[in-house]
Amino acid sequence: MANRASILGSLPPRSVIEKTMHAVVQIVALQRGLFGNMAPAWTGSGTIVDPKGIVLTNCHVANPRAMGMPAPQADLLAIAITERSDEPPALTYLAEPVVLSPELDLAVLRIVSTLDGRPARGLKLPSVPLGDSDALELGDGMAIFGYPGIGGETVTFTAGAVSGFTHQKGISARRAWIKTDATIAGGNSGGTAINKKGELVGIPTQAAAGSGITPVDARPVVDTNRDGRIDQRDTPMAIGGFINGLRPVNLAKPLLVKAGVTKTGKGARSRVPMTPAPPPSARPSPSRRSRQRSSGPRFTNLVFSRRVTKDGRPIAPADILPGGGTRLYASFDFDGMRTGTKWRQTWAVDGKTIVDEEGKWEDGPRGRKSLLIANSRGLPDGEYHLVLSVRGSIIAEGKVQVGRRVDDTDSEISGRVIDAATGRGIADALVIALKPGVRGRDFVRRQSKDQAVTYARTDRRGHFTFPKQLPKGHAYGLVVVARGYRDLVIDGALRVGSNAPEHAQINPIPMHKG
Repeated sequence: MANRASILGSLPPRSVIEKTMHAVVQIVALQRGLFGNMAPAWTGSGTIVDPKGIVLTNCHVANPRAMGMPAPQADLLAIAITERSDEPPALTYLAEPVVLSPELDLAVLRIVSTLDGRPARGLKLPSVPLGDSDALELGDGMAIFGYPGIGGETVTFTAGAVSGFTHQKGISARRAWIKTDATIAGGNSGGTAINKKGELVGIPTQAAAGSGITPVDARPVVDTNRDGRIDQRDTPMAIGGFINGLRPVNLAKPLLVKAGVTKTGKGARSRVPMTPAPPPSARPSPSRRSRQRSSGPRFTNLVFSRRVTKDGRPIAPADILPGGGTRLYASFDFDGMRTGTKWRQTWAVDGKTIVDEEGKWEDGPRGRKSLLIANSRGLPDGEYHLVLSVRGSIIAEGKVQVGRRVDDTDSEISGRVIDAATGRGIADALVIALKPGVRGRDFVRRQSKDQAVTYARTDRRGHFTFPKQLPKGHAYGLVVVARGYRDLVIDGALRVGSNAPEHAQINPIPMHKG
């Protein structure tokens, strides 16, 4: 196994890492809620592989139903662009699947429009060139990028080395999986793995059982069917766990060719079947829907967020937002408006009106608009209800929960630490959950108890349970230390959603001999 110094020496230079970062995207599946507003149903990662807007990702990110997974129907697939390493991605485009391969768990998306439905023509987006995954050998360094959590998180970078290759029944290629000693936090599915040259060589992928690759832990943690309960009828969402497998990019090249990408480079091509996305006649694409016209004003695609970009694109939209903030934005598309038309925005918190303003429209006939309510002392927790009306008629409305509901509780987190090679539990390992916002490297340098939320020791079979429950709606770094193994430090590895269950178990944490 390559040592840490050799891995770092085989990584791309900083300039290549920065260029690659801008081609990594977050994919946000949006679903219309009961009140017509849009809310994220799930998220994943992807890579722009063609400047014209072709994105490579996992099939279970693009369309979980094609994988046989229970999931709500996504009304839109939004693409959030990485602009800065220290800022969350901004929703910028809408995309549609063009090729799906459930057998490989790979998919190709095409960006079709901006958020307000304008056709995306003449795009010149940052992209990652394709490499040859068959040229990889044991010990080669890899740089891995992705978005590990649901909403509000920045792009993450993980360094590691190729630790092996695996076959899979039904795939003719010798390399169905690339194994790596880089521990990738769950949620990076569909992300980016590059070689020293900055070429895409692998896609972090949730593995099927029995493949020899540790899968991402997923369980129902969000009320996706909106029946007021979190149970097995809701869509499983990743709340933790790790990915140690990559799909070789050579398996994706036939899909990219079918999607119209001409520069795919050399490498083996898989004979695994691929499935075209549903034809437009079966389900209108975002761009087609945006071109439909009505006889009067229309406000659509309403989303809520804590922040927006300077040009009004929402950052980390959600239907449940953490408390303590001073700002709340509502962003929506509009069409059919006329200058001077009377319109009104009405905000209420837990049924009590806090804003009721009427004005004359001044933003043109069509586009996207963001509204803001703010309180320098902090917005109170509660259910916020926005009603938008034009000439006395309600055009759109939406709800968002800010802070905890009255019946919310913290989550008790359990897990297991295992040997990455044998799968056996590691006894007496120390597992530390860091406070939100604390970086692992800062904790390693200072080793202050004030930086940790809680910690636990594993039993003889490697099991542990944190003695202190973790507040919901936050991401926690993990530090794992065990005698005879390399220390494991992962920022934001554990994410506990605002609607997480009272008792949650993350997937086994693999450790490598040191």
